[in-house]
Amino acid sequence: MQKEVSLDILPKDWDRILEELSKGNIVVARSKNDFIYIMDEGGEYLLFSHTPGSPGGGKKSFPKDDKFTAVIKNFTKIADAMFLVEYDKSMNIFGVLASAEEGILTTYPGEDRDADEKVDFFIPQKNKKE
Repeated sequence: MQKEVSLDILPKDWDRILEELSKGNIVVARSKNDFIYIMDEGGEYLLFSHTPGSPGGGKKSFPKDDKFTAVIKNFTKIADAMFLVEYDKSMNIFGVLASAEEGILTTYPGEDRDADEKVDFFIPQKNKKE
């Protein structure tokens, strides 16, 4: 069995973003070369931030109340692009984030939107001897 990280361009449509978050998917807001990864963790939003090439990133969590939902909604207005990350939930989340970022940087350069398309990344697992 292979584990999969799938990337797609996401329209800046708030209802669609909420729908994808409620499914357990990750929504990525990209502004120039800064990335915000948004996850719905039940009663709160979990956000990871990273600038490619920097050694570290940030992590914050916010309650899913009107104030912070408005903050998340604002990403649709200020982001250059939004992306959808679907992944096998048994995977290491930091590996998923790193794979998604690398995939976005190489596959969706943002210069030719017609050339951007959905891409699946497969991570083979080692065969376990029984």
